[in-house]
Parts: sequence; structure tokens; C-alpha cells
Amino acid sequence: MIDIFEHLNGSDTLLGPAEGEQPPDLAQRRVLHRLGEYVEHIVRPLNMRPRSAALRHEDAERIEVRVSTDDIHIIVVIAPEGDLAAEQFFIRTLSGRHLPIPTFITADLSCSAVPFGYIIHGHIAGTPLSTVESDPLVKVAARQIGRSLRSIHSQPAPGFGRPSPSGRWTTRSWNGVLGDWLGRRGVRALAADVLGDPLATALWQATLDHPQTDWAEPRIIHGAVAPERALVTVSSAAHVEALVRPGDIVGGDPLFDLALATLPRHPGPFQQGVYEGYNSAGPISAEQQRRLQRLRLLLHTADACIRHDEHLLARLPSVVESALRQLEP
Repeated sequence: MIDIFEHLNGSDTLLGPAEGEQPPDLAQRRVLHRLGEYVEHIVRPLNMRPRSAALRHEDAERIEVRVSTDDIHIIVVIAPEGDLAAEQFFIRTLSGRHLPIPTFITADLSCSAVPFGYIIHGHIAGTPLSTVESDPLVKVAARQIGRSLRSIHSQPAPGFGRPSPSGRWTTRSWNGVLGDWLGRRGVRALAADVLGDPLATALWQATLDHPQTDWAEPRIIHGAVAPERALVTVSSAAHVEALVRPGDIVGGDPLFDLALATLPRHPGPFQQGVYEGYNSAGPISAEQQRRLQRLRLLLHTADACIRHDEHLLARLPSVVESALRQLEP
């Protein structure tokens, strides 16, 4: 093994869990134990002359390693469990379209050469927007994100949800995909406990099951818009370098992204900036505003349940009741 990769083996000792986080799970440990061997094997077909390799990130869902030559840096993204099909589709489809997306290099989700799926993309300079403390700079960057999302949403997707590792899409409806997404995260069960059955039923009728949220034209979406998923460089101004780590849903209603970006837990300048940037090419219609209002209520509820935030959950019944009163029939 080349020396520059050998130090990565057993690298679960290099990036210990942050305070409050769980230690690496079994699948994660298996990959980390032989990480250097795996990365060397993955990059060998690229005919690089690597000078260094560094572990950038590791958790149960993904491991990222930067491999550098004298001239370039690449990122190897590994999924210890699950797959990277949604991320591969998002990056591969949008790469090279003058959008802030990492440059796609290659991917293998078959798990044939190594016991996990991986993606290789170009290195992106910058830090997460969530680390920027200046409200004006956050808003500047958020406006860029909004404009980029509007461009991304102009691209059709083959279906709703995400592809399988083989690239196939299902024929499920948008509301069916949303329902599955909520179910996998335990949102419906927890919402019923927190809200009570009558209020929870009213919530689903006004959001997930309402005709206004039924969307028939799948578009490419990011599916996990948040400040921590945008890399920016900052000097006297802020510039968005890339939107990274898309969510499980990469084909759907574009307003899903806008609803995610305007969740109450995000900083006000981020919410406002994304919304303004999105509308800079032309304001969304009155019908879209109504659909956005319903999606925001749905995702606000889901966010509180997924994060198990006791403060948010305690306030959730009054928030939902107030929001339902404001919705048009």
C-alpha cells in the first residue's frame, strides 16, 4: 500500500465523535478499519499521482476523504450503509451546467469492487454557510442559493423520489413519496401522539392529503436545503461555491426545497435571502404561494418530530392550530 493511504486505516481514532454524538457503528467501523486500502483501490483507475490523503468527515451515513496531487484535489464519498443513488443522480445530472454543484468524476454503487457504494467528485473550496456569523453575508449567499434553486428546478426529473442504485425510478405519486418519507422518519406516529388524533387528522387533510399539494410534474430538487449544506467562500462578500449533500428526495415539487429553506429553525437572513433570490427571476404565483404555505406547515411539523426538539414539540399543537386557521379551504 502507498504510504499516503496507510495512515487512513483504523482512522476512527482520528475523528472521534463530537460531544453528544454516538460512537461509530459497526458498518462505519468496518470501513474505517481498512479505509486506506479501500481509497487506494478506488482511486487507482484514475491514474493520479496522489501526494496526500486526508479524512475530512465521517459518520454513520457517509465518509469523505480528500485525495490530492500537486495540481488537483478530489473527494471520495463513501456510504458505509445505504446507498448514494440520490446524490449521484443530483451531481451527475447537474454537473457542468454552470450551477454551484460539485464536478462529477465517477461513481460505483454496485458494491462489486468494494463492499459499499462510492462517488468521486471534484473538491470544493469553502466552508458551510452555517459557520458565517454576518447576517448581511448570510443573506447575500442565501439569495444566490435561491437563484440557483430556481435554475435547478427548471430541469425535469424522471420521477418522484429517488432512483435505485441501478438508476431505475418508481412510478409513485408525489404525495405517495411524501407519505413514505414521513413514515420512514416516524413523523406520522409522533405527530399523532403530540397533536392528538383529531388535530393530526386535520393536519394531514390540509397538507399531505390536500389536492393543492398534489404535484404532477417531477423536477430535480435538492431535498435537504439548509445553511450547513451550502459551501461558501467569504471575503468582503460571500460567494456560494456548491450545494452539497442532497436529501433522499431529488425528484419532486420544487416548492419542497423552498419550504425546507424557510423552516423557522433557519436564521431569518437565510430564509429571507433564499426566498428573495428564488423570486428574483419572477415571483411565484398565487397558487404556488398557497401550496408553499401547506408544505411549510407539513415540513415544520416533520422537522419538529424528526429532531425530537422538546421545546418545538411542546409548542406544536398551538402552531398547527394557528396555521390551519390561516389556510384557505
